[in-house]
Amino acid sequence: MKATKLSSLLMGFLVAGCATGAPASTRTPEPAQTMSPAPSTSPGPAGRTHILSDSSDGGVGITVTMPASGWSGEPGAWFVEWDPDGANPPYGAAIVVFTVDEEFYVYGDPCSWSSTRPDTPATTVDELVAALATQPSRNPSAPEDITVGGYAGKKITLHVPDDAVFSACDEGEFASFGVAGEDPARYHQGPGQIDEMWIVDVNGRIALLDGAYYADTPQSAVDELHAALGSATFD
Repeated sequence: MKATKLSSLLMGFLVAGCATGAPASTRTPEPAQTMSPAPSTSPGPAGRTHILSDSSDGGVGITVTMPASGWSGEPGAWFVEWDPDGANPPYGAAIVVFTVDEEFYVYGDPCSWSSTRPDTPATTVDELVAALATQPSRNPSAPEDITVGGYAGKKITLHVPDDAVFSACDEGEFASFGVAGEDPARYHQGPGQIDEMWIVDVNGRIALLDGAYYADTPQSAVDELHAALGSATFD
């Protein structure tokens, strides 16, 4: 998928997150920004398959199975979100995917992202995970080996500090990475968000599935999110 197409589908989809175990802040969090760039569909039934992306434009197709009702999103729109909160704090949850052909440019600082975009992109799963693991303030987990849909990869969990102030960041956005022609590509929604990055190599192409939620998201929704991520298939 090309970055320009991703931009048009996810415009207005700002994402920021909270670090579990990160120091609490006395500052007032910035207002949450909405995720959905298009009208949400009605929640689908349990056990339905949901196409997050397709391979018609030469990208990687990703399909997940939603284990419960209460999740919605336009087919092929690159994300699915939990109703009624969508991906918004303090209770929301969502899956958003990136299957761009271009390289990933992981910012040296997710708040000062425009001036810390590296010259050299990450072009493999290991390079991408290593770059994300060294981003300041993200309280990263240790990377884990995973296999999803028959493809090997790694998982890493990242956080945005509880005291992140989006208005103090470049263009009011706290962001993880960009791709060719799109900066930022993965930007965040509000203090409190946790991002599980499931990153796999699909025949030489990187497919990144980001499961986003909060410390106060109901455990049932988090369990459903994990089940959906683990069900992913690629074409």
